[in-house]
Amino acid sequence: MSVVLLSSLFDLSWLKQRPKGDSAGGGKVVADSRFNRDGFLKVDGAARLIIGLYELPKDDEKLREIAENGFNLIRAPQDVNALDRVRRHNLCAWICLDSAVKLTENDKKGEQALVQIVNSFKDHPALLVWELPDEVIWNVWWFSFDWNFGGQQRQLREHIENAKTSAADSNVTKWLSQLEKAEDYNGRGLWKQAEELYDSLWEELDVKNPHPEWNMSQCPGQADQLTDSIARGCRVVRGLDSRHIIWQNHAPRNSIDRLRKYNQVVDVAGCDIYPVPFTPTAGHSDLKDTNLSCVGAYTDRMRQGASGKPVWMVLQGFGWRDLSEQGRKDPDPAKGRRPNLQETRFMAYNAIVHGANAILYWGTDYIEKDSPLWRDLMTVVRQLRALEPAIVGGRAAKEPTVIADEPCGSIDGQGPRLMLRKADADWVLVAVNEHSQAISFRIHGLPKQMKGKTLYRLYSDQMHVVKDAGLEDGIRGFDVHIYSTSRRFEVK
Repeated sequence: MSVVLLSSLFDLSWLKQRPKGDSAGGGKVVADSRFNRDGFLKVDGAARLIIGLYELPKDDEKLREIAENGFNLIRAPQDVNALDRVRRHNLCAWICLDSAVKLTENDKKGEQALVQIVNSFKDHPALLVWELPDEVIWNVWWFSFDWNFGGQQRQLREHIENAKTSAADSNVTKWLSQLEKAEDYNGRGLWKQAEELYDSLWEELDVKNPHPEWNMSQCPGQADQLTDSIARGCRVVRGLDSRHIIWQNHAPRNSIDRLRKYNQVVDVAGCDIYPVPFTPTAGHSDLKDTNLSCVGAYTDRMRQGASGKPVWMVLQGFGWRDLSEQGRKDPDPAKGRRPNLQETRFMAYNAIVHGANAILYWGTDYIEKDSPLWRDLMTVVRQLRALEPAIVGGRAAKEPTVIADEPCGSIDGQGPRLMLRKADADWVLVAVNEHSQAISFRIHGLPKQMKGKTLYRLYSDQMHVVKDAGLEDGIRGFDVHIYSTSRRFEVK
């Protein structure tokens, strides 16, 4: 197998350049010189695939490893020394503005604080992106949800129990009945009715409600207010700095209408999604699809919610058990396990073939830097960087089609999802099997320029000659095939 070293495929020095052009404001679709028509960030005239990491390692050797393997964007704190470290390794950085970007009307003090942050870092050569508060819209609902489906019920029940020594039995019975009825309303999504009963209970028990603002029925209005406050902050940022893009990472939640309304204020939007291990009770995805392919499903959803703007997806760089001491001590090693290489590779390509313009990894600060998952991440990122010219390359005039042969499962002819791109004189075809079972398939409608050409399946010894504008092959469940007219896209 012919392979080339990563360092000969691309030069990270492009990250020293700055994107040019002004941001689209208000509700306009981003269409300025900083992005190509497919939404990839353009730097010095060339479209680039952004691959980011939420972790800024303290060890310079690890930071060098990250850069050498193909990452090009790192989350950095609001600290010049941190930005200097990123710069020394030919990487770029994003800075989270966090709550400083939330500006209420006539908040002069808050505006001054935001101005100071932007002016402190906007001219640093490592800065590429401003990030808005993480999962900010979902958090409006989450605090209220957690309170109404847990905290409020527990506290009220405790107060009722404490009141038994002084209250009449009839009152205690009535209060418990009210609480049960409120819980039923909550369970059926009848927030206003539940809240009226809860408010009545707090009053009758003569106890102050500690969180009157955490009502589910108030969430839409609170989300509107939050959107307005962040829009004010974004206007301040853009007034001071038109060179850097503004990005919002959402939770894998919220309605399309809500996302569209909020995403008017950003240049780039996306969400985080961490489905491994996927089980019927997995809680990270609330779609019907909770398995690995929910990454692609959420990429589609974010594209709908972004209304034509670029989409950046945040993927899994940890195991759920890594996030707590209790999880790490669980005797079942499969519970909350880390993704393996095939799953990590699948999730990255699943996002890309669904239209993601960047992928970023969260959670690596919870894993060892000599662990299989860390090595797998480096492998996948090396391969993506090598394939970058094709990922950001030209589209065919007409997309090919694919049909799966009849399997034993419930597939009904649905073959792998395809992405066909051209890089210079070479063609690259990516096939992603979103089913858990293996399928054989037939591809039709490849461009006439590919007739008679040999397609190498990268990282294998397979070759296919294009006949009758197509090819036939088989693919394992949740697997990725990359076919190319050249092996130059392979790396060690």
